Amino acid sequence: MKRLIYILLWTVIGLLPAQAQNTIFDQFSNEKNVTYVNISKTLLSMMPEGELDLEAMDLKSVINELDRIQILTCEEDANLASRIRKACASFKKAPYEEMMQVKDKGETVTFYILPQAQKKIKELIMIVDDKELEEFTIIQLTGNISISNLQSLTKNVK
Repeated sequence: MKRLIYILLWTVIGLLPAQAQNTIFDQFSNEKNVTYVNISKTLLSMMPEGELDLEAMDLKSVINELDRIQILTCEEDANLASRIRKACASFKKAPYEEMMQVKDKGETVTFYILPQAQKKIKELIMIVDDKELEEFTIIQLTGNISISNLQSLTKNVK
């Protein structure tokens, strides 16, 4: 399941900050029992070439289109996970579109995109909700990525 999540994460990258998500990250990033990671465009551009090959995918073209990756994880805090879950309800509304949902062994993984014109994706949100373990993770990828680059990522994956 985790391998599937990582593959899907890197194959459906899409991007540029939206205020609703920044509010969620701003609101919860300093909470106890939360791990917050913010990877800037500068750091992404410094990744060595060899580190950009994952599962037969060349990620360089996609990494160049990313502006930021943000990750927020909450573990073992049912009240906080519930608050974050409620805040994420905004993704279920326009202008976001649900791309895919996977349910497996008590864990739900949902992908939302914020599309833009000319077959580009402005933002990808991945929400991993494990109610049994009281773990909740939000991953936001922002930038300006083309659908064709996403398709080229997936053609070598088996």
